[in-house]
Amino acid sequence: MTGISKWAAATVGVASVALATGCAGPGASTSTSTSSGGASSSSSSAAMGKIVYIPGLTGNPFYNTVSCGAKTEASKLGVDFSYQGAPTFGVPEQTKILNAVVATKPGAIMISITDPTAMIGPLTAAKQAGVKIIGIDGDLSDTSIMTTNIQSDGVQGGGLAGDALAKAVGEKGTVLIIDNATGSVVSKARTDGFQKAIAKYPNMKVLPIQFSANDVSKAASIVSTTAATNADLVGVFGAETNNTTGALTGVREAGKSGKVKVVGYDTSEPIVAALKDGSLTGTVVQFPRGEGATGVDSAVAAMQGKSVPRNQAADAIFVTPETVNSDKAKQYIYDVNCSG
Repeated sequence: MTGISKWAAATVGVASVALATGCAGPGASTSTSTSSGGASSSSSSAAMGKIVYIPGLTGNPFYNTVSCGAKTEASKLGVDFSYQGAPTFGVPEQTKILNAVVATKPGAIMISITDPTAMIGPLTAAKQAGVKIIGIDGDLSDTSIMTTNIQSDGVQGGGLAGDALAKAVGEKGTVLIIDNATGSVVSKARTDGFQKAIAKYPNMKVLPIQFSANDVSKAASIVSTTAATNADLVGVFGAETNNTTGALTGVREAGKSGKVKVVGYDTSEPIVAALKDGSLTGTVVQFPRGEGATGVDSAVAAMQGKSVPRNQAADAIFVTPETVNSDKAKQYIYDVNCSG
């Protein structure tokens, strides 16, 4: 698709675990065994093997919505699906969960990796154990391990945010990017896309990227301090939900509400509220429910020995205060309770 509509519906591109019934909410994990086709469906599911989704961490709206989409699709297909993850984002934590899941001999694992290099070893071991590896929202640097990776294009997503912010500020002035930390391939794609978009506007400048360590209060402090020391600051891009939320707080604390515009990436309850009250110019919203469904479809196909595309693009849209309540936006906005 060429060009970007109002929706920007271009294809654009995350311990011990107690099991609970139902879809993934803010807790540690869920396990759902589904069978919609009677005895023959159950027999087929058992022969094929179960599917387990391992997120970057639990309690995250994006990952929970992936699980919601996967759970719904698994129910339709009559396959066994569960969700298991650690409450904190890290390679040791995710590896521990992965090893425990592999020991249960699943047919396939859907995983949102915590690191593209450090997770190569653990996932290689899983593959060697006969498990099909389905990537969700992030690939390994060794692309021979995953059967497929399902992900929106972060560069294009960051571009949507950059173009929207440029238009909101009249295509002139200084803007700031707040990211979590260096080293994330996903985040770098977003910030690269944003910077490329802003570079198209000769009267705009991007300050050096600031890092918050995914801390809302630190992001707020960065923004309020930057606003106080840069009189021409007109906009902020939060590359992740906590940075968007912190940016909104920092703008407010600096007394610059309405003068410094904020755009973000992904959604959370505070971000949706900010869209509805107009304090947030807009945010890029991926389609995690669709990624979850595609992940299950891909896992089933792989377990059946069918061909699966190595890379699968997921959609994303740019949601604004004017579109947040539309049916289209509701399909994309993340849902931790599987109510959609």
